[in-house]
Amino acid sequence: MKDEKNKEKKQLDELNKGMEGTIEDWLGMNDPDVFIDYVCLECGCIDPVPDFIVDECSWGDEDGEEPTFFCPACNGTMVRKEKPRIE
Repeated sequence: MKDEKNKEKKQLDELNKGMEGTIEDWLGMNDPDVFIDYVCLECGCIDPVPDFIVDECSWGDEDGEEPTFFCPACNGTMVRKEKPRIE
């Protein structure tokens, strides 16, 4: 019985070796926020959109096709301006 407990403890210790850091690290909460600038074709308004929103809106699109959004100022069409910026 004691050998079984020692064996289980060794197995748990092996599993926990690679689990360094906090729960926030594991969930990616300490990663830098990445925003992609979108510009309105009608009024020129620039709106930073989080990259995860762009990823979600691109799901199912053709490769290389970028999603478009509605402008919060004039309800026009917004398109990607440039490469993502990290904040």
